[in-house]
Amino acid sequence: MDDAIRRGIEHDCQQLSIAYARTADFGDYTAFANLFADDAVLETSLVQVRGKGEIEATMKKRPTELRSRHIITNIFIEMLDAEHARGISYLSLYRHVGPESLQSEPVELSGPALIGHYEDWFVKTSIGWRFERRKLHVAFRRAASFPS
Repeated sequence: MDDAIRRGIEHDCQQLSIAYARTADFGDYTAFANLFADDAVLETSLVQVRGKGEIEATMKKRPTELRSRHIITNIFIEMLDAEHARGISYLSLYRHVGPESLQSEPVELSGPALIGHYEDWFVKTSIGWRFERRKLHVAFRRAASFPS
């Protein structure tokens, strides 16, 4: 495969990881769900959901008093063929749930809520590259950041 095509695929898939963080953190859950293929799977330590509709509905259940920042780094994408790729990206998640999150001022925080990595499978669709599957692997978790 042409090197420029490979770089284009890598770029498009990296942009999905970045858009995932941005749309999740700013509550744009329709745009978030549209990063996924129609029958995609999103798996975290708490839930496994299938399909764009279920992904969007699950995200809309997040607390309204949630402020989060997904810091995505070490993004590595490997093109498998012209329509499939896989990848990994590291996650440092900062999160606070409470009325302070609705204010514009900074919220006091003692460190990341979670550190892990995403294992990704990408597929090229008629509207561009999308997540086919995204699975979160948690290495470290601060339980107090996830009140029930």
